Amino acid sequence: MTSLDRYAEIFINRAKKLLEEEDLNNNPEYLDVFKNHLLALKGPKQLARKITPHDIFFSKLMVGFNEIYNSYSSLLDIQVYIGRFPYSKTRVSKTRYIAYHMENYFNEVYILKERLNAYCTIIARLYKNDHTLKDLTTIINSLSEYVQKSLKGITDVRGKHIHSNRLKDENLDRLNTLELINHGPKRIPAMKYLYASVYRDTRKKFCLSIKQNNEAIKKILDEYFDVLYKVVTNDKRQIRYPELKKA
Repeated sequence: MTSLDRYAEIFINRAKKLLEEEDLNNNPEYLDVFKNHLLALKGPKQLARKITPHDIFFSKLMVGFNEIYNSYSSLLDIQVYIGRFPYSKTRVSKTRYIAYHMENYFNEVYILKERLNAYCTIIARLYKNDHTLKDLTTIINSLSEYVQKSLKGITDVRGKHIHSNRLKDENLDRLNTLELINHGPKRIPAMKYLYASVYRDTRKKFCLSIKQNNEAIKKILDEYFDVLYKVVTNDKRQIRYPELKKA
């Protein structure tokens, strides 16, 4: 099991325990809430129960993780999107399709970096009264620095294309020119084959780039959550809530 999956298991196990404690099968209120949620009916969509400090702690820990996981999932989705073109009989351009997903990819990496840094801040605040605060602050600062350095190469590309409005790539520029030529009234057969060749090579290059980036990002996430797992769990692999320093 990877460190990312092990960290996710914290929330899965906690959710299972909550469901067992609620005895939902014998709770008519739960059935009403679930029905209202699924069918968009009026009425309560949450169980009426007292929210404890531990519930709030767990919620903040889980929401921050979900945001990171969703960002990473989007990067994996783009890896699939860019590997195929399902709009052959539409006005969507193959060149714009590649450029669109590459620009979104760099944006998602930037969002992921921001969420990783924000999650460090969340953890620091959740444990601000913990007896390990001094050591924790050192760990969190090192982790934030690690994220910044590790993702710098990819996010720098994003910064450059944001400031110049569009992603700049020589092959994409060539594809744009070839598309214009091939859409003209007098099409040259050789240009059609050249366009197909350049498109194939360009897509292959970006597919490989995204694949390698995603593999590197997965390693970064595993390192990141390996560190945080030791911060937020106890010896029983359960969530470790803040403990005040003993006098």
